[in-house]
Amino acid sequence: MTTREFYLSVIDAHISDDATEKARELLASLDARNEKRKSADSKEKREVRARVDAVYSALDASPTLAETVAESVGVTVGQARSALSALVREGRAVKVNVKVDKARRVAYVRAEDMAQFLPHEVSV
Repeated sequence: MTTREFYLSVIDAHISDDATEKARELLASLDARNEKRKSADSKEKREVRARVDAVYSALDASPTLAETVAESVGVTVGQARSALSALVREGRAVKVNVKVDKARRVAYVRAEDMAQFLPHEVSV
C-alpha cells in the first residue's frame, strides 16, 4: 500500500473528523511535493535532454542502429537506446526493422525521413 492509498483509505473510512482532515492535509502536501519534483529541472534531467538531442542529431535519413548512434555520440549503447526510445515516444524518430548479416535488427530513422521507407523492410 502506497502512502497515497493509505491516506485515501483513511479518508474513505471516515474514522473521525480529525483523522479525515489530517489525511486530506497530508495528501495535499504529498501532491504539492510530487508536482514540485515533476516540474523541477534537475541537473540529471538537463543531461538526459541534452543526450536525447545529441542522439537525434546523430540520426539521418538512413536507418541507424543504436550501436552506431552510441559510438558517434560517445555514450553507452544503453544510454543511446534509452534516448532513442524517448525520441520514438515523442514521435521524433521511428523504429525500422533492418537486415544485418541475415539477422533482423531494429534501427531508427528520423520521423520526417520515414516516408521513403514505407511500407517495406530495409536491408543494410
